Amino acid sequence: MDRYHDTPDFIAIDFETATRSMASACSVGIAVVRDGQISDRYYSLIQPPGNEYDPRNCEIHGITPDDTKNAPTFREVWRRDIGGWFGICPVVAHNAKFDMSVLAVCCALYGIEPVNFKYLDTMNLSKWIVDGPKSLAHCAEWFGIPLEDHHNALADAEACAEIALACMKSAGETQLADFCFYTSHILVHNFLELDPIENFQRSHEERPKRRHFENISPKDICPCTNTFDENHPLYGKKIVFTGELSIDRRSAMQLAADVGAIVKSAVSGKTNYLVVGTQDVDLVGADGHSTKEEKAYALNEAGKANIQIITESDFWTLVNAERKELTTV
Repeated sequence: MDRYHDTPDFIAIDFETATRSMASACSVGIAVVRDGQISDRYYSLIQPPGNEYDPRNCEIHGITPDDTKNAPTFREVWRRDIGGWFGICPVVAHNAKFDMSVLAVCCALYGIEPVNFKYLDTMNLSKWIVDGPKSLAHCAEWFGIPLEDHHNALADAEACAEIALACMKSAGETQLADFCFYTSHILVHNFLELDPIENFQRSHEERPKRRHFENISPKDICPCTNTFDENHPLYGKKIVFTGELSIDRRSAMQLAADVGAIVKSAVSGKTNYLVVGTQDVDLVGADGHSTKEEKAYALNEAGKANIQIITESDFWTLVNAERKELTTV
């Protein structure tokens, strides 16, 4: 790939690792996007430190010590092939904190000082567009993007690039910068401000404490009116919240109660709506699902519930639905 021929719109990157250490990159894939399509591709195996592997990782991506025993180290791949791609355009990755952490920790291991660059997470880009889980496979399926070799770093990087393009197209934008500017929920990160994850698949003792939201019992939320529009889409519906919203949890619960919704603290087979806010993937795992989401999906899949799993944007649309004239008896 000639990085000096036309500055890319953005690049998408994916790493696979040999162990739970972020320093154990064993392959990298990069998809370069120019003029709204993938123009160049790069893939390389990487020899991880000591060429050591965890069998569980091998089961996921299929790379073994035999495959990388003669492969270049991360330092060689960086200096020879990929280092020049950073700092000239935005970078996207799916569950970006994982891939950015691999990059940061590997650079630190080999004494490399990367330049700063902007990066985005396609889980975040697809937040208000893709229903259901935001895994790479599900997002690709949602947009009809082929992903036949999942966990191959290049295949995943290509899928990530296509997801970013599909999100832009759905918003009527052709430039990533315009998409970020006009879409309020998109988070743009600076690489040098990253607090990298050192390991993943951490034990219970190693996991950070979960963020605690204000402990509010639904019993503490009283409607501000005694008159409800029984035709309102949320009237009489059982609603549960999970994740961080743009407003505090108490205010969201109050808005729901004021249109006649029944606010609950836990998901059950009787739940009608689960409103999903921003989840911290460090706390809920790489798939981005809270325990409430997992339970809702499980109940739906088992045919024991019909829970509509919606975004905060969907919630605002429902809350602000035009009130129909009340029928008097």
